[in-house]
Amino acid sequence: PKVEAYFDDIICHGTTLEECTENLIACLERLKENDLHLSRAKCSFFKESINYLGHVVSFNKIQKCPTKVQAISQMPRPKDVDELRRFLGLVTYYAKFVPDFSSKSYPLRRLLRVGEKFIWTAAAEASFLNLKSELCSDRVLVPFDPSKPVVLTTDASPTGIAAILSHEIEGYERPIAYASRALTQAESNYSQLDREALAIIYAANHFFNYIFGKRFVLVTDNEPLSRIFHPDRALPQMTSARLLRYASFLSGLDYTVRCKRGKDNENVDCLSRAPVSPSGNLPQITVDEEVDALYAETLLQISSSAITADTIVEETARDPELQALISDLKNSRKDSPYTVSGNMLFRSDRAVIPKALRVPILEELHATHSGITKMKQLARRYVYWEGLDKDIERLVKSCEPCAMVRHSPQKAKVHPWDQPGENWERLHIDYAGPVDGHFFLMCVDAKSKWVEVRMLRDAPSSATTISLLENIFSVHGYPSVLVSDNAAIFKSEEFQSHCKERGIFQKFSASNHPATNGLAERCIQTLKRRLKAAAGDTTPLPTKVQNILFRYRATPLVSGQSPAELYLKRRIR
Repeated sequence: PKVEAYFDDIICHGTTLEECTENLIACLERLKENDLHLSRAKCSFFKESINYLGHVVSFNKIQKCPTKVQAISQMPRPKDVDELRRFLGLVTYYAKFVPDFSSKSYPLRRLLRVGEKFIWTAAAEASFLNLKSELCSDRVLVPFDPSKPVVLTTDASPTGIAAILSHEIEGYERPIAYASRALTQAESNYSQLDREALAIIYAANHFFNYIFGKRFVLVTDNEPLSRIFHPDRALPQMTSARLLRYASFLSGLDYTVRCKRGKDNENVDCLSRAPVSPSGNLPQITVDEEVDALYAETLLQISSSAITADTIVEETARDPELQALISDLKNSRKDSPYTVSGNMLFRSDRAVIPKALRVPILEELHATHSGITKMKQLARRYVYWEGLDKDIERLVKSCEPCAMVRHSPQKAKVHPWDQPGENWERLHIDYAGPVDGHFFLMCVDAKSKWVEVRMLRDAPSSATTISLLENIFSVHGYPSVLVSDNAAIFKSEEFQSHCKERGIFQKFSASNHPATNGLAERCIQTLKRRLKAAAGDTTPLPTKVQNILFRYRATPLVSGQSPAELYLKRRIR
């Protein structure tokens, strides 16, 4: 009894000190039984007034916690028409809950008249304080109710970030609490997109106890962020490292995203442009610490005696191209892979290097004479600039020590022969031998891979080659194309005239590149290996060749059919 719990916030109370002590001991015993532990530093005992779930609870009294309305109560008075217009936009957003709003806001609204000089009078001050009091009153603020829909609205300006936690009641947003703070010096250098994202993370941290474990609606006026942080969509590939980690943090919450036009977001817009200055040390957002650590690791990896973080900052400030990009980031609300941290530009988690430092960075990367591929892999981890890959290629190719030890270039890939349309249309020929005192004329059909072999005891000549080919052609007919190497036998006038008279077009393989007549070369190697393997066999050589040819013609090729099936259109037995 008399113990309340909301997530990990537990309160024990009693009407007397003795009763409170008994309830506390009973609560601690129950926690011990379930092996649950408490942090002594986070516990307070026997207090007469406590802050609990956004309220100050004391004897017979429950009040709103001052931090819930601090963003409103400490808002400075407007200094010009623009600031006044933003404040009235905030108040007008909740005007339906403020009695006699028109009369109460009249001294301020009259200052917006055309031609009216902006003079802050006592009536304007009284109206300003009265309206701030109304925004903090129970007529506008409502207590948090877990059963009602929750809306978290955020916004950012060049000077601050803000959020409003609301309930949606009968179609209207009723504020539960306000929050705002000024940006730190480092945060003021963020791009506008990063500032808007920071406002969302700040709001999620500030109101974590209200939204964790409960579905809520996240409202922003930034269209790219509504896509990046959408829980049901994949993250864009070119999103910056900071936004990727923000999205990872938000993935632990249950929410939907709603994008609202800027002019419809006036309530929180006013708070972001008139933020409360933080008192004391500002609590760091863990996600930002992770991103800063990631960037620091990148800088550590590329630092040397000549290149430091300060050097990069100085040269970035002198680089007009990077300064234009940074200026565009600070003012643009579009999604970008770039982000600004510590006056330096990063793309994802890679440092963007100004022009003046690119040559030293390349020299540092190439200090151990890494090749193009390895150097690119290393550079892509830590640094970025337009044309980085081309600069690496240019440096490595122009490095004289690397050229002295570089391997010879790879051989060019041999262009394959076109597949003939018919059998015996193109033949590849060549001589093998001498093997056992014999030469072998190899003749291979390019389409079916059918092979004919003729044996010769004496060294081949053009005349004997013509005689052997005529013997083959008498059975199969003349081909259209005859492919051979550049041997004198095939290039003699006698042989060329013989081919020309019979309508055979000669083609020659490239000099010193036997692979260009690879079909004949492979058949020669196959014949030599099989004859060598059968060297111990006493069978006559012509019989060995016949047996080898028979087995080859009957054996299926890669296509699944044998040369006999492709050429004779039947299996041989």
